Parts: sequence; structure tokens; C-alpha cells
Amino acid sequence: MASLSPLAMPAQRRLRTSARNMLDGIVTAVVHGPINAEVGLLVNDSIVIDALVTNSCIAALDIRPGGRAVALINASFVTLLADTPGLRLSARNLIGGTVVDVTDSPVESEVVLDIGGGRELAAIVTSHSRRELDLVPGAQTLACFKAAHIILAAEY
Repeated sequence: MASLSPLAMPAQRRLRTSARNMLDGIVTAVVHGPINAEVGLLVNDSIVIDALVTNSCIAALDIRPGGRAVALINASFVTLLADTPGLRLSARNLIGGTVVDVTDSPVESEVVLDIGGGRELAAIVTSHSRRELDLVPGAQTLACFKAAHIILAAEY
């Protein structure tokens, strides 16, 4: 029998939240600073997202390399942009994806991206921006969000 990647079978989750995006994964690294730590979280076979959380939270949640955690990302914190050569951002996380669903309204739109490995990432953008970027199912786009905008959760 072929062995499955630990990401192929996410842990049964008993967590309800208002955050649209809940990406569980395996902690790849924890780099401590004086107040905060940067945590790498492998959410599919090729994407590691970085979260910035306080050292006290790292200790309280027992976050360590090889452990599991869930990244909670509010859809309104995700910015979508066109792939622009030479573009440099201060946002730590930049993920490419394919638009799989769009829910439109006169003011804002929810855009859902397939980011690979059976994972999706939702963003809330203005309807004007959705039209300007031509975000329709099948379109390719980039999603970015700051490491500080991620909340980490761990089961106990």
C-alpha cells in the first residue's frame, strides 16, 4: 500500500470560526524573535505559508516543527493581483491559484481560488476590482496576505 502524505488526510476538525479560510498543515519551522515568532506551515505538497505570532502563543499552543496547526485567514485580508513581473510586496505570503468560483454583488465579490492539493483560498474584493482583474472561473491570479494577519490554532 502506498503511503499517504500527512497532508492528504487532515485531522478531524472540531473548530468553528468566522474566518472563511481554514488551512491545516504541518509546522515546518519556528523562528523566534524577541517578541514574535515566524511559523512556517505546509498546507499542501508545495505551499508553505508564514504566520507571525507572539512567542507566548507559540508556547501556549505548543507549536513546534513537525506538529500540526490550522491557519485562520479572514477573506477580507486576502488581496488578489495580476502576475506582474518585478512586483515586490511587503506581504510575506504570495500564492498563485485558479479562480474556481465567484459570488458577485454590486459592491463586493467573493473569489475562491484553487491553490492545489485540494485546497482553496477565498478573498473578498470590490466588484470593481474583480472586473478590472477579469477574475472569472478559470482565470489565474495571485493571492497575497501578511503573516501578521494569520491566526494559528492548534487542537489539544
